[in-house]
Amino acid sequence: MASAPSFRGHQWTYNPVQGTCLLLLLVMSNLLLCQGNICPSCSPVTPLRSLTDLLIDAAWLTHDFYNFSTIMFKEFDEKYAQGKLYHINDTNSCHTNPLHAPEERETAQQLNNEDLSKFTLFLLYTWNKPLYHLTKELQSLKEVSQTILTRATENEKMSDKLQAFIESQFKQVIVPVLQKMFDTRITWSGLSSLTSSDEDRRHSEFYNLFKCLRRDSRKIDIYIKILACRMRKTC
Repeated sequence: MASAPSFRGHQWTYNPVQGTCLLLLLVMSNLLLCQGNICPSCSPVTPLRSLTDLLIDAAWLTHDFYNFSTIMFKEFDEKYAQGKLYHINDTNSCHTNPLHAPEERETAQQLNNEDLSKFTLFLLYTWNKPLYHLTKELQSLKEVSQTILTRATENEKMSDKLQAFIESQFKQVIVPVLQKMFDTRITWSGLSSLTSSDEDRRHSEFYNLFKCLRRDSRKIDIYIKILACRMRKTC
């Protein structure tokens, strides 16, 4: 049997073999839903107490993910973007905009656990390719600080860990997320700008990525913390 599709480090594309895998995943997810688990969005093999602990750990991870993204954006803004017009692009060009993921905690709290886990996985999957290239291309950026380089590498690792957590504990959301990504055809088209010989063009794309990553990592942080506090019944 062909292996399930992987999202890490590249953009997902559809092919017939992967389509068969998606069908199998869909059948598996439906079986999980029929097992009568008291937490419909949780893996039935994980006790609620253990899942709560895992979510608390994930909340610390998303806190660092957002914090590191904020640090990178602020440092890049201060060193490279002062006096420039990079803000013209702003977040209007974020490649994740078609997801319409809630930005404020009050709005996100109205979603059920399954939708929160879906939005989390949406955002993580759609950041795989840009985050990989962002980390890679930073190596060639003139006078880039070690702080930015280190935080970018750590963010890429944390993104992988968060994806693995959601995939293992919220198995039934994988297929709907794959389908949503296929239907909306969400893509990041900034690679040519990120690798351009035009320094201003490159800096503009870096700026946009850092700003969008800060925004989306904040969303992920909000969603996971809501899930954690619901499991602890402290919301």
